Amino acid sequence: MGDDWDLVSKLRAEELNAEKKPEVTEAELRFSLKTFCPLDGKYWKKTKVLSPYLSAEAEWRAFAYVQRILLETRVDFGKAEKRHLDELDVAIEKFDPLNAALLEDDKRLMHDQLAVLEELGRHMSAETKALLHPGTTSYDVVDTARAYLFKKAWKEIIRPAVVNSIEKLCSLAENSSGFLQVGRTHLQNTSPVPLTTTLAGYAARLAKEVNYCDKAFEALRGKVSGINGTGASIDMVVGEGKSLEFEKAVLAKLGLEPDYTATQIVQKEQLVHLGDSLITMMLVLGDFSNDIRMLYSSAIGEVTSRDNKERLGGSSADAMKNNPIQYENIGGNVSVVLSGMMVLYSAVASDFQRDLRNSVMLRYQPQMMMVGCYESFDRLNKALVNLSVNEDKMSANLQKIRDNPSEAMVAILRGKGWVHSKYGGGHDFVKKMGQKVQKDGGKLIDFAMEDEEFRAVYERLSENKQKILHGQLELYIGSALERADINIKYAREVALK
Repeated sequence: MGDDWDLVSKLRAEELNAEKKPEVTEAELRFSLKTFCPLDGKYWKKTKVLSPYLSAEAEWRAFAYVQRILLETRVDFGKAEKRHLDELDVAIEKFDPLNAALLEDDKRLMHDQLAVLEELGRHMSAETKALLHPGTTSYDVVDTARAYLFKKAWKEIIRPAVVNSIEKLCSLAENSSGFLQVGRTHLQNTSPVPLTTTLAGYAARLAKEVNYCDKAFEALRGKVSGINGTGASIDMVVGEGKSLEFEKAVLAKLGLEPDYTATQIVQKEQLVHLGDSLITMMLVLGDFSNDIRMLYSSAIGEVTSRDNKERLGGSSADAMKNNPIQYENIGGNVSVVLSGMMVLYSAVASDFQRDLRNSVMLRYQPQMMMVGCYESFDRLNKALVNLSVNEDKMSANLQKIRDNPSEAMVAILRGKGWVHSKYGGGHDFVKKMGQKVQKDGGKLIDFAMEDEEFRAVYERLSENKQKILHGQLELYIGSALERADINIKYAREVALK
């Protein structure tokens, strides 16, 4: 039994498999246990797909890539030769992010972009090296590289995970059209809703937030305008009066547009909008997860997870508990991601053309918010595959409303404009009948039918309305199914963009 639990000895076979990219060493795994962020320590397997976009290594490589685009555009402007670009391409192949990081800490440099230049410079001629960083300042590179990486991370990793969740919700909604569940307002049971309507509504709500995120990420800006954002230093390199044209050409190759309000830095308001969009999407996800969590509870029990039910052991104390683990983790992640907004709000401020305060802040956010968002939807995608409806429990919970369809009775009587001679309007009459139900037990319609005036109005009702009052609540869902179809169609249109 002891050998079965010796997982470290199996790392060579399981984690270092050459087919897995990137490969993971035992040393790296042991280092992960010393990190501060649980996304790096405990949950790195879930989030490593974002490493090529949001890690320190990703930034070093992006800084070098931006230098390449700058030189390529300089060639386009006739201010460098193709051979210089070819030489840089060879240097980038040899570029070592670790050496760049070590160079940044060297007392001779103490600067990230100077470290990039020196690391590239080890693999090229002094002539080509002198053509790099053409009138640019460090944050022409940093802000531009991050905007480039953030957009790619959203489009290539995070958005597909969200879309996967939306598609799964749409499929679940389509397969749940036969399930009618108790409606719940103020945590009190009331007239029913089709489960398909609930699921489709969440799919559409998430899809709307994807649209906002698309716009927020697309609106990220870069800059190639020099130390104070005037473009003066760029003009000195590429030709007087050409700085605007050069900036636009460089950024277009990176899929970005210029921030013409930039000083030494790109202004940070757009990161606030990005963060707000991610947070709103996470809040919708949290709302869904909490609803599922409560439906999962012992008191309601209308849904479960097939894998948890088979495995059990969600509690270290009670071996038979079937806990809503994934949905509670997602709910907790919402607050963690939300906490990043204070950093983004604070990052908007900068004394005059630049200070280092927001440089420090933006080492953390929105990167961690993006990772937390992805990790949450990754959990959801695994959980939705195993989401199972307890039809018997859902039916049993609804039976109480079938026996006492009080809201439906009020609506039907209001539709008739009916007024009872003693009790008043339909709402007051139903309230009085409801008091009798609570006192003596039984069905609402039986007590109501004892009243002569009610029997008279009942006889004038359509057959469907009479059936509703007798508990056939499948007839009392209005346009819910059509609304579900509208939401599914919309959600899928967004997902297919």
